[in-house]
Amino acid sequence: MDEITDLLSEKRLAKYKGIAKEDAFKCHLFNSELAESFYSSLSYFEIILRNKIDIVFSKYLGEDWIFQPQYHLGKNEKHFNETLQRIEREKGVLYLHNRDCVISELLFGYWSYLFSSDYKEVLWNKYPTMISEIFENSKDTILLSKISYDVNRIRLYRNKVFHYGSLLVFKDDYDKPQHIHNVIYNLLRTMGANKLSKIIREVDSFDAVYLKGKQLKML
Repeated sequence: MDEITDLLSEKRLAKYKGIAKEDAFKCHLFNSELAESFYSSLSYFEIILRNKIDIVFSKYLGEDWIFQPQYHLGKNEKHFNETLQRIEREKGVLYLHNRDCVISELLFGYWSYLFSSDYKEVLWNKYPTMISEIFENSKDTILLSKISYDVNRIRLYRNKVFHYGSLLVFKDDYDKPQHIHNVIYNLLRTMGANKLSKIIREVDSFDAVYLKGKQLKML
């Protein structure tokens, strides 16, 4: 048995093209280390984003907005219903009407989809100041299309990190680890999380891991 290719799979290691399988395994190990360095920033980004959205939405739409069907459009209708089913299955029917529980259980996909064009008429065009209140510290004009793009790229990167995808293979410059890391912290600051960003950075190991990757010529 070839322990490396049989137990890790040839397909997984084939992402690291043109190198010996032992070196591909080293890349795979470093990829795990790089993914771990994103856990804090990505986790807190998701928490802060959904809470900031809820604060602003509650102001304009009422605190029970999450239970209003007109705000579950397109893919989000499915996301919402699946979340309720999961809550009922795992926590019980009493939690189905607990807004804080529902908000915390909704997946990143739900929150990112709120910035899609499906919500222009019901949210962003109807309440044009909402987006500037969510991203209150932005120095530039806030464009819904730009926010949607950035948040969705972070979501896709989050899926790669948490589902063992390769962070060493880039589709474009935007997909490079250092760029995604910068976008995360930039959006955190624009959401008014200046103090939180500094605290998160204290446990964020990305800079050290990224430097190691550069020294190993993996990045």
